Amino acid sequence: MESGIATVLAPRPHDLLRVAGVDDVLPVGAPFWARASLTQTPWVVVRRATAQDGQVAVGVRGRLRAQRFAMTLLSTAIEQIVAPERLCVDGPPEDHGLPAFAALRTVRPYLNGTGLQWGPTGSVGFEIATGRHTVTHESDLDVMIRLRDINASLLQQLSALQAKLSSTAVRIDCQVETPVGAVALAEVASSQPRVMVRTAAGPRLLAAAELVR
Repeated sequence: MESGIATVLAPRPHDLLRVAGVDDVLPVGAPFWARASLTQTPWVVVRRATAQDGQVAVGVRGRLRAQRFAMTLLSTAIEQIVAPERLCVDGPPEDHGLPAFAALRTVRPYLNGTGLQWGPTGSVGFEIATGRHTVTHESDLDVMIRLRDINASLLQQLSALQAKLSSTAVRIDCQVETPVGAVALAEVASSQPRVMVRTAAGPRLLAAAELVR
C-alpha cells in the first residue's frame, strides 16, 4: 500500500450505512419525511460528529435538499458499510444528461492517476450506492480523498489535481480527509498560512504547515 493511503477500520465520515429495523433506529420525534425516506431507502451517511461508544453519528437524506435529519445510530443496526472509495471502481449509473455524473467521468482519470484512495460523496455517491435518484441538474460533484499524512511531494501532486478539478464546468467540492480532520483541497493547494479543518468537535483553524510532514 502506498504512503498516504488510509486503511478502513470503522465507519468514518462520508461512509454510507445500510440499516436494519427502520422503526427501531429512528428516535422519538423524528420527522415524518425521515421515516418515509428510510423506509424507501434504508441508508444513512456518517456525519462528522461525536457519538457515545457503540453508536455512530449519522444523517438521513430526504427527497428535498433541505431535508436532512441528524441522529445517532447503534452500531448493531448497521447491515452494510460502503465507503466512497468503493464507488469509484465502476462507472456511474446512466446519467440522464446530469452534469454532475458527466463531471465524474471527466475527473475519474485525474483522480485515479494520483494512486490515492478517493471516491464520490454527497448526492452522487448516495445515488451510486443506493440506486435512489438524488442527483439533479443543479447538483455539484462532491468527492473526497483520504490520506494518512501529507508530505511535500504529495502537496505538489494535490496542487496539480486542484488545478485540473477547478477547470471543469461543474463545481467540484473535494475534501481531503486527514488524521486531524477534513480540509478543502482548494485550501490545501493554496498558499494561505492557515486552513479550516473540519473535526468531530467542530471547525478549527490550523496552520497549513501542520498538515505537511
